[in-house]
Amino acid sequence: MKATLNTVLAIFILIAAGCTTPVAIDPQTGEQQTAKFQAGYFYAPLDADIGTVFRTAIRELDEMGYYRTGELHKEKYITIYARKVGDEKITVKSYYPSKNSDLAEAGKSALRIRVGKFGNLAESQMIYARIRDAL
Repeated sequence: MKATLNTVLAIFILIAAGCTTPVAIDPQTGEQQTAKFQAGYFYAPLDADIGTVFRTAIRELDEMGYYRTGELHKEKYITIYARKVGDEKITVKSYYPSKNSDLAEAGKSALRIRVGKFGNLAESQMIYARIRDAL
């Protein structure tokens, strides 16, 4: 019984982790840019370096009423940790995508956003749009 339950759980996790949803970033401009929502994370490109994205992101998160709880600065990425009402965790990571990534373009960075334990596409899009518009 335990082995069957573990097998079903493992299959469910593999299916959930493999689901990717393409998301239109700005259909009003007519650009063909798209982001993706995969396994609870929202991934999208930006036309700025990670330092500029970081400064803009902390300002926008503060204006949106989120409570920043920490930051992690590394050579290739910067992560911002925040909380919202209801103590739901928000993570915003600014990074340079690998050359093999579909988000990779010369001189561009990308954002990875996660809201809550399982992700929230609508709120992630809202955070991304505020950061992108502020740049």
